[in-house]
Amino acid sequence: MPQTLRSRFALTLAIVVMLGATTLLWVTPGMTTLALWLLALANLAAMRGIWPLACLLAFGVLGMLAPGMLSYLLPEAWLPTASWQRLAEHFLPDATTETLRAPLLTTVALQLTALSLILQLRARLGAPLLSASAALLLGLQGIEPALYPGFSPLLDYATSWPVLILHAALLTAQVVHALPYWRGKRRYLAVTLWSTLAVVGFSLLLWQQLHLHAERALYQRAETRVQTLATQLSREITAHLDAMRRFARTWELQSTPPSYAQWVQQAEGYQKDFDYLINMAFITSDSGIRQVYPATPLNLSTLGLRLFDAQPAGRRALEPALNGEREGSTDIIQLLQGERGMIHYLPVKNEQQAPIGAAAMVISFPQLADTLFKQLTDAEGIIQWHSDEQILAVYGDTRHPGPWIYHHQVMLGDKALTLSDRPRRNYLLSQLPRLPTLSLVLGLTFAYLVYLVIYSFKRLGYQHRAMLQSNTSLQQEIRTRSQLQREIEWLASHDELTGIPNRRHFLDHVSAHRSKRPLSLALFDIDHFKRVNDQLGHLVGDDYLAHIALLGEALMEQHGGIFARYGGEEFVALLPGLNMDAARKLADTLRLQVIDTCLTHADGKPITLSAGVVSVTDPQPFDMTRLMQTADKALYRAKREGRNQIATGGIDD
Repeated sequence: MPQTLRSRFALTLAIVVMLGATTLLWVTPGMTTLALWLLALANLAAMRGIWPLACLLAFGVLGMLAPGMLSYLLPEAWLPTASWQRLAEHFLPDATTETLRAPLLTTVALQLTALSLILQLRARLGAPLLSASAALLLGLQGIEPALYPGFSPLLDYATSWPVLILHAALLTAQVVHALPYWRGKRRYLAVTLWSTLAVVGFSLLLWQQLHLHAERALYQRAETRVQTLATQLSREITAHLDAMRRFARTWELQSTPPSYAQWVQQAEGYQKDFDYLINMAFITSDSGIRQVYPATPLNLSTLGLRLFDAQPAGRRALEPALNGEREGSTDIIQLLQGERGMIHYLPVKNEQQAPIGAAAMVISFPQLADTLFKQLTDAEGIIQWHSDEQILAVYGDTRHPGPWIYHHQVMLGDKALTLSDRPRRNYLLSQLPRLPTLSLVLGLTFAYLVYLVIYSFKRLGYQHRAMLQSNTSLQQEIRTRSQLQREIEWLASHDELTGIPNRRHFLDHVSAHRSKRPLSLALFDIDHFKRVNDQLGHLVGDDYLAHIALLGEALMEQHGGIFARYGGEEFVALLPGLNMDAARKLADTLRLQVIDTCLTHADGKPITLSAGVVSVTDPQPFDMTRLMQTADKALYRAKREGRNQIATGGIDD
């Protein structure tokens, strides 16, 4: 995609996200939509190159989300959930803790997106990892409902689908805008990003398992309240039923129905133990109420009533008891005392085991509930005691209920009643461990630090390799230049054709040995060399020159001298420490060696040399020009006298 088209696409996508966030902010205002709107504005500023404004807006998003993030992280002992609730109610009367914070995964994803903008999308500062981690968090929110089949999590981890889609689009625009800057870093970005994303993925997996385990453990722990209450209620019911049966059997020791005094004496102790028994009555065989306890005005008002007429709903349970057949319990009915409750009827027999009536134990559900619920804390949630759809008793704070409801059945006689418990959200949040969230934050932080370390090492490694390559190239260049310099220096002092020193080098050598005595100089010339070039060609002539040069150089160096090409077919030798005779013999030796090389003219005659030798013995400085002229005269004399010979000359001639 061309750069211009890519920039336009990113800009258009950011504008669309901003318009969508504006709509959501108008329809469903909240912390998440406001943060998303600010991030869209910050991205637009970044795409226009207004980085100070983009960073300022991103810092605003971080600051806005920071309190919510702290509420997920700080231990309950440091800052209780109740304090966060009071802070929320300070701004909005009906607000909850969730009103002031975005869902956990959304909060982290928004913060990572904002942080990458603050870092100006620089790869070396970890912006690619932050963007990729935010994308993973968005993906996790998308599949979050599928992670909890049959279980409603307590915390809000994911936001709504419109916000998810807009955030994903904003992240796409941000990455598309940053891609040109990241592509130049691909050589060390790819390995760094994929390795640290593995750490991020492991952190998310660890968090998901930890928080799911923590919530399930809290779910089971919260259920213990209603389990304990149901157990206590069952024990209480069993205890008072056993007590009522003992109470009914006490009358089997006498032959007549109990008198009022006897009834009061026996009932008083039982009623003290079970204060929710609002009436303990003796019912005669015709269903009439003969004795009551305690003697409250409401109870006394029932004396003489026939229950078959006054309370026909209980006849099914009362009649078998009056006949001495079995004990029975009514349904949940409206009691004569005006409360809702249940009546247990137990047969009363005399010492002959003949039925003489029934004992009625009247249970008030409101008072029974008060007896059981008084040990609970109303801030934990709401407890309901109900039979089918009929609510018998309610206890607790109904504000901000949590997502979990527990139901336990309790048998009251032959009646199945249900205890329901719905803990408050704030109570559950106060009990929820912060370790999973802390592990998520630490995992992301560790991945970011690992990214910085690996990226730095990769970058330094690449720079080190580039430096080594540069050093190698530089060293090669230095060697090449040195070789070239040596070649240039060699060419400056040597003859390119023959490879022996040239006139310049020869003159430098003379300067270095001017004080040496004796000092001899020999000037050589190849006889009739022009015939070689004319008849055999210049290539053969060049080959002859090179061959003779090598002979002369080897011979003169053996005697501490120097042999140089003076020009054309002329060669010159400087022989420090050799007198005239020695120099002449050495020159003649070279003449003979040339003849022995079998170098010939076109007619087969051998190539020969002529030479002029001059020597200096006077310790006084000499004139080099005059010395050369003297040698040249001697050479001319050798050629004039027939060539192929050595002539000598004196510098004073």
